[in-house]
Amino acid sequence: MKKYGIMGGTFNPIHLGHLMISEYIREDMQLNEIIFVPTGNPPHKKTTDAELRYRMVELAVEENQYFSISDIEVRNSDISYTVDTITKLEKELDGKIYFIIGSDTLFQLKTWKKIDLLFEKVEFICAIRPEYVSTQILDLELKYLKQKYKAEIHIVETPLYEISSTDLRNRISKGKSVKYLIPDKVIDYIKEKELYK
Repeated sequence: MKKYGIMGGTFNPIHLGHLMISEYIREDMQLNEIIFVPTGNPPHKKTTDAELRYRMVELAVEENQYFSISDIEVRNSDISYTVDTITKLEKELDGKIYFIIGSDTLFQLKTWKKIDLLFEKVEFICAIRPEYVSTQILDLELKYLKQKYKAEIHIVETPLYEISSTDLRNRISKGKSVKYLIPDKVIDYIKEKELYK
């Protein structure tokens, strides 16, 4: 059975941290494919147009045979909830689905729409940066989610990569270099479209 990892996000812009963590997780969890799912245009959040963000992700993942991209949320003009996205992806994919999150998101899961149904549909992979989160607090949360929802959550330690899309947008707006932080093809696209000016 094929194993798919779903990596959702605004990717505004996508950077090497996203790609590096995805590759770590793919290898560690022996996934056949990682599917990047850029969010659509959320009505409550000012973000770069979904089509432009989609294209940046497309350029970033094209050199890795194990990475692909889905426009399932970009096509949706409403707010996309993970449970709805997964329900649609289940119909397209033949195999087991894992949803990739960061440690910050782990503590918000219990507030997600229909989280009980989502835990039935997918297993979660939580990327943890060593020493970034208390093991005790993490264990308590995992125990709670397991007991309440029968949640299956895999912890994968990933390298520390202290860069954020917000910082990158600020650097670009000030005309500073983002080389070695963002894939070259994405940098060229940002320049061509004059993004984040």
